[in-house]
Amino acid sequence: MPRLDVPVVMVQGRRDQVAPGAAAQRYAGSLQAPGKRLVWFDNSAHTPHLEEPGKFRDLLLGIREPKMQQDVTLGSGQPRQAQP
Repeated sequence: MPRLDVPVVMVQGRRDQVAPGAAAQRYAGSLQAPGKRLVWFDNSAHTPHLEEPGKFRDLLLGIREPKMQQDVTLGSGQPRQAQP
């Protein structure tokens, strides 16, 4: 199992066909870290930071909040199938 000694935030586009959401969810679930979070971007594929820049910016600005010092629930549900 991978282990990091710093809090981790992973972002995943629900429409990503390059790196499937199920794989990201398994990795996030197995990762050991002092705080971890998998954030789903519903309207993005492989580049959430470019496809939903406002949500990505808000996420980065919120990372400094104390809640990142503890484990939080992974995402908001199961990955969806990519839409053509």
